[in-house]
Order: sequence, then structure tokens, then C-alpha cells
Amino acid sequence: MRETPILEVVIKQLIKLPKFWVSLLIGSLLSFVPIVNIFAFGYLHQVFRGVYRLGVPALPPWHNWRELFLDGLRFTIVWICYWFVPIILAAGFSSIFTHLGLGVFSGILFFSVILLSNILFIAALSYYHLRENFKDLLNFRLILENTRTIFPKLLVSSILFLGIFLWLLPFYGFGLFGGLLLLLTYASLHH
Repeated sequence: MRETPILEVVIKQLIKLPKFWVSLLIGSLLSFVPIVNIFAFGYLHQVFRGVYRLGVPALPPWHNWRELFLDGLRFTIVWICYWFVPIILAAGFSSIFTHLGLGVFSGILFFSVILLSNILFIAALSYYHLRENFKDLLNFRLILENTRTIFPKLLVSSILFLGIFLWLLPFYGFGLFGGLLLLLTYASLHH
């Protein structure tokens, strides 16, 4: 079992990596463009796998674009199922609550689901990563159990991701890629 990483230490280690700023810039710019963002997602998937294997923050080089694209497709499937769909459902329920005059509950529900979706996505990605079999994503019980287990460990980093994303919303490519880079690096150190 690995020692629990400290978020601030992980951030410092990540920023000090050679070519961190170049990798951040490339991934962020790719994240702005639909379909092209799959390459950035592939890079994030490779970061997750690499850090998981090495046990320390590391950034792969930006090469083998075919592999980046394929990894990006895998990442996108997990992301859509376990991050995007729950948020869309929460937005629908929040809208219903708002129309019923329960706007306060609407905001609480939506914010809670966003935080939970970040961790649910990581749990699903971790489980998928073990065998890289999409059938594993249908084991909702195990993924939910993994989410329950890692939730306390990743809550602060999930809030940080949300803060980075919202702070950089006009530059959403930077917020999405940079926030996910940090969140996935930190999360993969917990396994």
C-alpha cells in the first residue's frame, strides 16, 4: 500500500516536471476543439496509467498520435458514461426542482452531483484500467463501491478541480485539461 499523497506536494511535483508547461499548453489548446480534444483525453489517460504504474507524478511525451487518439476514445467512453451522463441527469432534475420553486435544492443537488461525478469517473476509470475491458464498466455495484471507498480521499482534489474549471471557464480548455491533469495524477497516486 502506498503512502497517502499530500495534494500540495503532488501539485509542486507536477509543476516541477520537465516540459510541464509545454504539456499543459498543448493539452489545453487541444481541449478547446471538439473531436481534436480526444488527443488531449488520450494524453490524460496515459498520464493516469503512467502515474499508477510508477507511483510518482510523470508526464509522457506528446508522440504516437494514433495511440493518443485510441486512448482518448477509451477515456471519452468512460468520461461520458460516468461523468457527463450523471451531470446531464442532475441538470434535468435541478431544472425540475427550480420549476417547482425548490431552487435552493436545485443548486445543492447539481453541485453535489458534479463533485460526486468527478470521483465516480475516477472510480470507473480505475476499474476499467485494470483489464481495459469495457464490460467492466457495466459492473455498477463495484464501481459505486469503489466510489464510496475513494470519496473521502478525493473530495478536496475534486473541489479543487471544480474550482480550477470554474475559475478558467472562459478558457475552458485550460480549466478542463489542467484540472483533470491534477485530479488524475493525484487520484492515481492513491491506488
